[in-house]
Amino acid sequence: MPVSLTAKQKRFLYYFLKSKNIAEAAAMCGIPPDTAYEEGMKILGSPHAAEYAAELAVTMKKFGAGCGGTVEDALDRLINGRVNDAVILAKADPEQLTDEDIRRLDLYNVSELKFGKGVCEIKFADRLKAIEKLNEIRSQSAEDNAVQSFFDAIGEAAKSSEKTEE
Repeated sequence: MPVSLTAKQKRFLYYFLKSKNIAEAAAMCGIPPDTAYEEGMKILGSPHAAEYAAELAVTMKKFGAGCGGTVEDALDRLINGRVNDAVILAKADPEQLTDEDIRRLDLYNVSELKFGKGVCEIKFADRLKAIEKLNEIRSQSAEDNAVQSFFDAIGEAAKSSEKTEE
């Protein structure tokens, strides 16, 4: 893998592959929001970024870590996502948190957040529903593949019978 990228740039590319979102990837790397787009585009435009991202995507796919481009990847992120950052937020003093601190938190799994007098209420995405939906999508995909294989086999049989008739 190219070594001309800094650790921060590599981290940005990783988070960008996962989220497909420049602002989110930049925030996860500590890039200020007012320069996130420009810095993100600068990283994406660097000569070694495409090569590194391509190799990283292959590695992520090899180990089953989706690259954020499909509904399946989003559901997988909900199912397997960590909630540590939400717990950090719940335990933190709201008066002490800066905007930058909050931007660095991965709150993808949080569906609702409420602050009250000394209380923080967090609701997370329903992982069981996400699992059910992911299984439904994968089952449908498997059925579609089986049907396609069936029609492919019929097509091949028809082609071979045409050749034997000639």
